[in-house]
Parts: sequence; C-alpha cells; structure tokens
Amino acid sequence: MTTGPVTTTAPLLNGQIIGITYHAIAAVRDQLLAARGLTFHQSVALKAVADGLDRAVVVDRVTSTLKVDASRAHALLDELAAGGLLDGVRPTPPSLTDKGESLHRGFTDAVAGLTERLYGDLPAAEREIAARVLAHVTARANAELAAPSPRA
Repeated sequence: MTTGPVTTTAPLLNGQIIGITYHAIAAVRDQLLAARGLTFHQSVALKAVADGLDRAVVVDRVTSTLKVDASRAHALLDELAAGGLLDGVRPTPPSLTDKGESLHRGFTDAVAGLTERLYGDLPAAEREIAARVLAHVTARANAELAAPSPRA
C-alpha cells in the first residue's frame, strides 16, 4: 500500500496562535528587561519619555498602551524618577537622565538584536501583511474594550 505525500495546512490566524506567540516573545523581552532592573510597564513609560513627549502625552500613551489608569501611569513616572532615570517629572516635561538614556539605549539595542533573530529572515512582504492584520485585530479589540457593555 502506497500513500501519497503528507501535506499539512498552515493553521488560520486566531487568538490562541497570537497568545502563544505573544507569551513566547514577552518571556524573552522580560528577561532582557529584568537584566536591566526594569518591568515592561516601566519600559513603556521610559520609551514615551525618550520620545520627547510632555507629561500629559506620556500619561496618555502609557494608559492607552498598557490599559492602566492615569494614576498608575503617574506612579510609573515617579518610580523611574526615584530610580534616577528621569529628570523634570513635575511640572516640566520629563526627560531622561544620563543613566536613563544609557538604560533605554541598551534595552533598545537588545530588542533590535532580538527582532533581527526572530523576524530578520522573514520576507518583508509577509512582515507587512502580518503587521496590517495585527493592527486591524488590535483596533477591533480596542473597540470591544470601549464598548459600553460586554458582548457575548
């Protein structure tokens, strides 16, 4: 008895695949952050400050990105200032100290290396499609969160 070649069909993109991928990448990212004494939430706030945003815009970015309230975003900025990573937290726009800049640059460089190892050999066209699909799914999920009542 002969059998033909075995073919496998790639699974369709779904929440489970996205979740498994997210957790795998997040675990590696969290190792990079832990080596620098940072949490992911702190890194998001640090990046917003590094982008030169004023405090209100930093707080808006942190709340929308991390789905936390403004008091938690302010607390993250205060933690970074207490750690010597930020200057001018209140009332002026926050800015990175030399220590904060060095930490941010080191983490950014580490993430660039990780990104290259994870995605570097994938065709650009496939990466563009994946980015569009994930952006669309993110927008839909954010709309669900903004809806007045849970949907079943």
